[in-house]
Amino acid sequence: MAEADHKILSAEIKLGSQYYFYMETQTALAVPDEDNCIVVYSSIQAPEYAESTISRCLGIPEHNVCVITRRVGGGFGGKAMKAIPVATACALAAYNLRRPVRMYMNRKTDMKTTGGRHPMEVTYNVGFKEDGKITALHLDILINAGIGTDISPLIPLFMVGAIKKYDWGAFSFDIKVCRTNHSSKSAMRGPGEVQGTFISEAVIEHVASVLSMDVDSFNMCNKWRQRGISRVPIVHEVLLRSNPGKVSILGDGSVAVEVGGIELGQGLWTKVKQMTAFSLSAIKCDGMGDFLDKIRIIQANTLSLIQEGLTAGSTTSECSCEAVRICCNILVERLTRIKENLQEQMGSVEWGILILEVEVNLLTGQTTILQSDIIYDCGQSLNPAVDLGQ
Repeated sequence: MAEADHKILSAEIKLGSQYYFYMETQTALAVPDEDNCIVVYSSIQAPEYAESTISRCLGIPEHNVCVITRRVGGGFGGKAMKAIPVATACALAAYNLRRPVRMYMNRKTDMKTTGGRHPMEVTYNVGFKEDGKITALHLDILINAGIGTDISPLIPLFMVGAIKKYDWGAFSFDIKVCRTNHSSKSAMRGPGEVQGTFISEAVIEHVASVLSMDVDSFNMCNKWRQRGISRVPIVHEVLLRSNPGKVSILGDGSVAVEVGGIELGQGLWTKVKQMTAFSLSAIKCDGMGDFLDKIRIIQANTLSLIQEGLTAGSTTSECSCEAVRICCNILVERLTRIKENLQEQMGSVEWGILILEVEVNLLTGQTTILQSDIIYDCGQSLNPAVDLGQ
């Protein structure tokens, strides 16, 4: 800061919250099942997390809890952690009453409970040269986390990553995550990164305004018409999560696919379906025209495909497609070998012969088998005693 020609001290920025406004509000349906089990249909971005929470709440093993998610009617982060209490409350009621229970929040209740984006109050000091080069920046940031923890401890990490896209010279910060009497805030579409980017650009705009660096030749020559160009760099750290996948080829040649990613309207199922068709087409079998019509994506089921994780961060579609591609490559390798072996063995048969000696009484019609001899070429028997009985 000592090297600066100009300083801006104790400037303030206030960032408000933001509601998700997804089409479908929080909802769940719980159905008691046999063997002390429960099936929960939940609109959630992380079925695995709901399964774990429901298990602990009901005091039953996780294998007694099945969470199914067909699709989510819009999420933007609001169906990640915030859908868990709804699914758990629904499961608790159904488990105790031993009858199906459905919960569906109206918009007003949903807005009160889901929280939304984290509000913040920012105070900054910035020093800069005459030519606009910033030499130092210090930030004091208060984050309103609401009453609960949720993902709030991660917000400072995401913010700093977005703020550091510029060279601030001597950069320091003091970020406090504050518990308040507001509703708990949660992840929302670039959590922390959006606020960090806004703070960075506000500081840059403030410095440019002080130095009057916004004037160009066009604006100098035109009194009544002005132009402006804004360049905002964006830095997003891509976090790749492990994502399971399963591809099954059925007897009629149709294909069933399961992935850990949840369809939120981002086209994940479409991408996975196309990847499956593309990868399996390497088998080059007859009758594979319109192969897309033979592929079905199965809804997420926590007992069918475990460790599904969280659908977030704009990478789940790619991770799901990669998991499916690996599965398909393994299947193609296996089926190619089978195809080659069948072609080599085409026309081969298994030999066997049966000889019977029979006596018939022509007066009474009585039939007696005097002797039966069977010869069967079974190759190398795995167990002669068992095969003889068969």
